[in-house]
Amino acid sequence: MNVSTRSAFALRYPSLEPTEEMRLLVVDDDSAILKLIARILRDDAYAVDTASTGEEARMLALVNEYDGIILDLQLGDRHGFEILQELRRNGRRTPVLLYSGLADTETIVRGLDAGADDYVVKPISNEELRARVRTLVRRGVGSSLVGEQVTVGNLTLNRLTRRVTCATKEVSLTSMELKLLEHLMLRAGETVTRNELHEKVWDMHFDPSSNVIDAHVARLRKKLQKAGASPAISTRRGMGFVFGATPITPSHKTT
Repeated sequence: MNVSTRSAFALRYPSLEPTEEMRLLVVDDDSAILKLIARILRDDAYAVDTASTGEEARMLALVNEYDGIILDLQLGDRHGFEILQELRRNGRRTPVLLYSGLADTETIVRGLDAGADDYVVKPISNEELRARVRTLVRRGVGSSLVGEQVTVGNLTLNRLTRRVTCATKEVSLTSMELKLLEHLMLRAGETVTRNELHEKVWDMHFDPSSNVIDAHVARLRKKLQKAGASPAISTRRGMGFVFGATPITPSHKTT
């Protein structure tokens, strides 16, 4: 991608700095399927970007860091194999799940040989999709600096099962509250600005002038206080939010 192309693209898709949060890219030229998959994954508290063309997917995948890519094989402008092969040629090791209505052995083998980590045949149930994605991102987590489990104080977040526990008691959170907490835990002890939360946690088209972030932080703070979590979320007026001062304790589970 040349400089002028990158600059024009950045105006539409603000480039995301590498982040430890679970961020996925879903690619499908069927808008209904694209919205459905994105909703399912967002409900599981993943941050999800979407692309409806092969070219859009290629540019997003080359500009941003993702924990996994769910790629439809038969796109209108480019074949999924082409996109996958280009990502691998450019050194992108992002785990990729190919999905398609093509169930013949030759196509499946070709996709896996091209560098895909998994291949599923449509239609796929919501629960199987969730399980496949959990397995997909586990491959990336295995080599990342931040492990499957993150602990701050007496609060623990399992980044694969998306469960939060305070001591040994599970804390019930909405998908957005979970994404918000994940980001704050990964930046424990540091000031996190509203602009950063807008870029890293909310969708690209979120209106940063609204008070939605403050409202979510207030609800999350209340739930954590009720659960007896320590440390707590504090507000630094004019700056942002801080989740305690306890260092993050990352861990990789072994099986």
